[in-house]
Amino acid sequence: MDKPLANTVPDARQAIQFPGNSFRHFDIDVLMERVLRENDYQAFQKLFNGMYTPLCLFCVKFVQVKEVAEELVSDVFYTIWKNRQQIEVTSPKAYLFTAVRNRAFDHLRKIRKTTWCNLEEATQVATEAANSQELLIQQEFNRHVERSVAKLPRQCRLIFEMSREHGFKYKEIASTLNISIKTVETQMSRALKHLRGSLHTTT
Repeated sequence: MDKPLANTVPDARQAIQFPGNSFRHFDIDVLMERVLRENDYQAFQKLFNGMYTPLCLFCVKFVQVKEVAEELVSDVFYTIWKNRQQIEVTSPKAYLFTAVRNRAFDHLRKIRKTTWCNLEEATQVATEAANSQELLIQQEFNRHVERSVAKLPRQCRLIFEMSREHGFKYKEIASTLNISIKTVETQMSRALKHLRGSLHTTT
């Protein structure tokens, strides 16, 4: 019968305090066999207590953090007990170290993926913020130009709008308004001077 989840894997901190029995390869084989074939929880506890510390020392070489190594090793043992009826093992010691190594690699891949996603997200947010700021600046600039153009004298404003907003050439403006090209040039010069002065006061 399965043990309650809270009791499935002995407390990692308590496990370190058990006397360091020197398990022979044969002992590991016997204990694993009892766990997998006989659902022997006492054998599981002995296996955990005997292998926990060396597996943690092995795992910390990959993850660099003692607490993370302890959690990953405990998780490996929990998985073994939970799936004991489906596990097939030929070399228990190699199986344990391989399982811990794979769990450590999975942990590191997850960290790299999370870090990359966070970096991408932060970059996207920063880009969107910059684009929004640029859009606001452009919109404010356009409003300022519109206000400045609206203050021009009627003919001057009309000539400016025909040239800059509608793409009329000076000759076409002169012909349309029945004025000389020189007048068009003079009015455009005044309009541009007015806009430069207006923009200068805002900076």
